[in-house]
Amino acid sequence: MVLESSDAGRLRAASPQLGRARMSNVTRYLCAAAYLDSGFRDKVLSELLLDEFRAVAPSHGGFDLIPVIHHCRRSRAVLVVRDALITLIVVTGLVLQPLATIGWLAAMVPFVLLTTEPVRRGPLYVRVLIWIWAGPAVAWPLALLAFPTLVTSWPASGLGALFVPLAMLVTVLAYRIATYMTLSGTLGPGAPEPAVVSAQPKLARRLDYLRRAQWGNVTVYAGEDAFMGAGQVERSWSIAVELDRVRSQRAPRRQAEPVDLDPVELHAHVRARLVEMRDNVLRPNESLQRLDIGDHVVTRGRYTPTSWRDDAGAHPMVDASGLPRPKATAEEIAAIARHPQGGIRYYQRVTLTNAGQEIRDRDGGLIAPAEDQEALTSAFIHLAVEGRMLTTQFVVTVLPPVRERYHLVDRLPTMTTGAIAWEAVSRLKLRLLRDVLAGPARLVRVVVQAVRQANLTSAPSRHLVYPYGAGFSVRELGASRDLQTCVQALDARKYVKLIEQRLTEAVLDFLEERGIETRAYRIQAAGVVMNTMTSGPGGLITGPLTLGTPAVGRVGRS
Repeated sequence: MVLESSDAGRLRAASPQLGRARMSNVTRYLCAAAYLDSGFRDKVLSELLLDEFRAVAPSHGGFDLIPVIHHCRRSRAVLVVRDALITLIVVTGLVLQPLATIGWLAAMVPFVLLTTEPVRRGPLYVRVLIWIWAGPAVAWPLALLAFPTLVTSWPASGLGALFVPLAMLVTVLAYRIATYMTLSGTLGPGAPEPAVVSAQPKLARRLDYLRRAQWGNVTVYAGEDAFMGAGQVERSWSIAVELDRVRSQRAPRRQAEPVDLDPVELHAHVRARLVEMRDNVLRPNESLQRLDIGDHVVTRGRYTPTSWRDDAGAHPMVDASGLPRPKATAEEIAAIARHPQGGIRYYQRVTLTNAGQEIRDRDGGLIAPAEDQEALTSAFIHLAVEGRMLTTQFVVTVLPPVRERYHLVDRLPTMTTGAIAWEAVSRLKLRLLRDVLAGPARLVRVVVQAVRQANLTSAPSRHLVYPYGAGFSVRELGASRDLQTCVQALDARKYVKLIEQRLTEAVLDFLEERGIETRAYRIQAAGVVMNTMTSGPGGLITGPLTLGTPAVGRVGRS
């Protein structure tokens, strides 16, 4: 029962450069995040490379994880060089001019505090006090510039006292400008995928596993999110119908034995009806071209691997090398679908990307090009037969676009070198001083982490229960909080309704072909539709609704 698997290769186009595939827009933006967001970079590297036995969240909609890892590692390597230079400058200054160096470093402290999140979001009086503190800190460097004779007692001139701050600022600015030039040259629109190879055997094995596992059909999760990689759950419902109540000429009747219904056959029937929305339409412009249907097997990744090196006692979801299995076979999927009370659950996944079609007139003239809105809408369908009942479970997730700040790579290629340099410097502001002051501490932290990672060897066999599950999705980590436009929100609801209605009718047709009474199913399906009413652009009224006086209901915004 293997369905059409989510395959980023099917959604990527060939690049004329180097014969490699082009990166999708989402992939490019998250590669840029490796340079623009240090928190994003550190979390990605820790999640994906620290534990070689950890699973990975699935990649949907053409997103490719490997280029993001490549640029995260590259960004960290360049940053280490920058911090090493800053540390060398500070050490040199402490040896040659200790008083001036300590004074410059102390002068930066209040400005660095102003860039921290607690201070920026804290009370106004805290920021005012820090600015008052910053006044005297700035006064003496200005006096040093105006009266260089103040430092004649030191073994250097006034200009010599400026060596440390000027050298550190030049280093940070050069790094920043070089970073923006890299973003402009390698991550612009249509950029090809980087050739990612590693001479380190351990890293090469890990990259190979991540490359395969991100497009597998098994999601091994660590927390509570069984749909990681697809966004937040926006809507869910369940419908149950009796399988021992059949139709007759006079009235529905209940029979002693339930109708024999195979959920695997029902899944295949639903899949065929959904695929028609993409492949069997009257005109190409009516096709849901970015409809992708795949298997979604979910399991919480806490296994007992005490003897996984031996055949006896190994957990079935852990392979012979000790890694969580990224792909289930057709026979395994069918068995999981027929055992809904097991520890592993099967969903049929339907994903739609908000990548619009180009618009052309009857003569083929282009009216509007295709526009990638980056949002991702997914529906997960669970069909279970248990207790003489059929249960249809429908879960909808929406994944917003990538954060706006990462879209910078779309604008840089059109700028001149001077404009790119100004863009790099103007965005820093006070963060420039933070980068300078934190350089030595950051270098020490990176070195300690590298030593720990080199000496740390994961050994699942030493644990009674080992946490294999993925902690988070890189795509979700870089996503905006919400959909960015009203059109994106309306499109997401439109696609949900299309899939929801197609699913409901497919199940009803399947049940009626087998003579099962569907009146209860239709009533519940109508209740699902009536339970949500659109109220203006972007607004929803959810839950039971009563109109009139008195009116009692639950009103919410979606």
